[in-house]
Amino acid sequence: MPGRLEIIVPFNPGGSADRLARSIGQFLPEELGVPVTVTNRPGGSGALGHTYFLQQPDDGSVALVTPVNPYLISNILRGQGMLDWDKFHFVNGQWQDYYVLLVNKDQPFQTAGELIQFIKDNPGEATSAIINGDGAHLAQVIMLEKLGLAPDAINFISYDGGAPMRTALAGNQVTFSLIAALGSSVIADDVRPLAVIKAEPDELWDAPNINDVLAEFDTEIPLISADLRSFVVHKSFAENHPETYEALVAAYQRMLERDDYRAFITEGQIGGDWMGPEATTASLEESFAAYSQYIDALE
Repeated sequence: MPGRLEIIVPFNPGGSADRLARSIGQFLPEELGVPVTVTNRPGGSGALGHTYFLQQPDDGSVALVTPVNPYLISNILRGQGMLDWDKFHFVNGQWQDYYVLLVNKDQPFQTAGELIQFIKDNPGEATSAIINGDGAHLAQVIMLEKLGLAPDAINFISYDGGAPMRTALAGNQVTFSLIAALGSSVIADDVRPLAVIKAEPDELWDAPNINDVLAEFDTEIPLISADLRSFVVHKSFAENHPETYEALVAAYQRMLERDDYRAFITEGQIGGDWMGPEATTASLEESFAAYSQYIDALE
């Protein structure tokens, strides 16, 4: 192994990808035998950090923790940054999320139907906190199209990461947000869930499926998956340095299995799945195809 490992996070500190990366940075050194640091490179809904990662040495000294679905996929399909899908190697999708529609408890809306009717009756007045180009943004644009509304019927306010979006929601600075559900439990006391984008019933947020709500308006939207926060390396590193790559993956797997790491991420409500490279890549390729179908709706 190189003498250190730097993990790049393409978003601000405090968000879910950052918290995941810092959990790895805290526990991986014991298994890997070298120091692990975390560097935040926010900007452009992840595009700046993703581009920065590809510019770093491909010798195993640099890794990436990011929600590949949707941010890297969106960056590539929208031509944001100097990015090439085939230059990334997906080691593991550690933390899968889904979207929840939240309003601050001081907002008057008790149901998603009330909020949607308000948007129909008062186009442009409702504000939504988004990360530009992510799955939640795309879902809202598709919803407006399905409802026969103009793209500006919602006033979108863009943030660079989940942490500032949650701050805006908790502070009642926006009307609502469609946001990653698991990472938003930290503001549960300040918000009211109105709907989830999830096929099965949800235990964390007591709210109906968004398409059960949209049935009242004679329409539905695709159930776009939310963030799959993944541990990523350069594809050329995995191909050209197989022994070092296998050592890194083995150390990462051992870390995931440690009792102290499991306890840490459980307390911090951080995901800890092992999908492995094959299943992770297959899931992300499926998401890439779905985003390719709908991405023009964001233009």
